[in-house]
Amino acid sequence: MSGRTIKNGRELSVHMEKEQSIREKLLGTWKLASFTGTDEAGTTTHIMGEDATGFICYSPDGWVSVQILRSGRPRYSIPDTELGTDEQTLACARGTFAYAGRFTVDEEDSIVYHDLEFSLIPNWIGSRQKRYVRFEDGGNTLILSADPVRIGADGVRRHTTLRWVRS
Repeated sequence: MSGRTIKNGRELSVHMEKEQSIREKLLGTWKLASFTGTDEAGTTTHIMGEDATGFICYSPDGWVSVQILRSGRPRYSIPDTELGTDEQTLACARGTFAYAGRFTVDEEDSIVYHDLEFSLIPNWIGSRQKRYVRFEDGGNTLILSADPVRIGADGVRRHTTLRWVRS
């Protein structure tokens, strides 16, 4: 964007770059770098393990989709969702975090809201998930954090932080 300004009676041409909105910066696919939770004592835990993998995608038409997988989930004896053993199915479900829905951005407060229409956790369907947004590394690292929530097998309340890198 260019503009003109007058200084000491002379017209100067000024080149100004428009700052991208948070919504614009979010768009695209991001690969998971880490998913951590920090408890009140300051102890940080890797929620799905240090080698968890995943993606989050923000589309221009307002959809968000998240998939996170724990490393080392057991393979099904027969590769069919209905034919895994109870142990395989339980390990698969506990090692998967996934949801999708619409998203909106509060630009002023740097918050993105995920309004869930689909979720591995049925209780989350219809919920609004609030995430605080921060960018690092020239916009190539996305950090989403949340208010404290009970997460992990021990049920401890933790502040969660997800670090994503642009894919």
